[in-house]
Amino acid sequence: MSMQGALPVALIPGDSAMHRIHPLPKMIWVVLYVVVAFMTQNIILLYSMAAFALFLAIVSGVIRPMLKAAFIIVPIGSSLLALQLMAPAVEQPWTQIAQFGPITLYEDGLYYGLVLLGRIVACLLMALVVVMTTHPSDLFTTLAKLKVPYTLNFMMAMTLQLIPVFQREVGIILSAQKSRGMKGNGFQAVLPSFVPVFVGAIERVQQLSISLESRGFGSAGIKTSYRQVKGKPTDWILAIVGVAGAATLGTMSIMRGGWNLRDLLVVEPATAVIVWTVSASLFLGIILFALILSFKQS
Repeated sequence: MSMQGALPVALIPGDSAMHRIHPLPKMIWVVLYVVVAFMTQNIILLYSMAAFALFLAIVSGVIRPMLKAAFIIVPIGSSLLALQLMAPAVEQPWTQIAQFGPITLYEDGLYYGLVLLGRIVACLLMALVVVMTTHPSDLFTTLAKLKVPYTLNFMMAMTLQLIPVFQREVGIILSAQKSRGMKGNGFQAVLPSFVPVFVGAIERVQQLSISLESRGFGSAGIKTSYRQVKGKPTDWILAIVGVAGAATLGTMSIMRGGWNLRDLLVVEPATAVIVWTVSASLFLGIILFALILSFKQS
């Protein structure tokens, strides 16, 4: 497990239209995505939202790092579909569709599994697009203007900034281990690196605390930022469009009782068996691959 290809959950420099949008409209879009996703059970709407987030990632030039960071969806989604087919997260009675051996599959599970997966995918992709196109300091400044408690604001901003720093340090330590003839990849190589990373994190926190004290972080005075973020009329138009669209979709979902399209989905027994087999095999395959990788010698 090489940390050289660590998950890029951080700002990806660029000059796209998405990069230039004010952080507030982008934060509003993320919140609206979460609200709409959990108000509806319409799989067409959910996966359309995910497709729109992918479109934004493409035009922003962050599609490759975003897909790399979103790989975590694969084991989560495969296990979710497999479990939902066996035990749907809805009230009984369930509609049995297939059975082989001791395993019983239910027709309801496939649809509601796709709903749960669609919520996760849509919200995660939009959040990743926003994180990868927003400078942490701009986000910090915007939250400060919204009167978010300064301490909480600082914690969120530092989290976004320290994640890539720690990933880079782990990568450097693994490269140093490999140059000394030690194991350079796999989970067994990561474990010994925890000690120097942990020690380095403590030293970094000490330096940060001294820096904060010297700059009067705990004072009651007015806080300022060297980065000034100003919104353009188009930014506020995007925010208004997002609110209007979310309000429309949310109202339609409420009026239609969740906008459930379950009755329109006809599932054949063979389809349910194939989906369950592929999902379970994919999940178990990833787990097995991780175990093999952890014991693989460099």
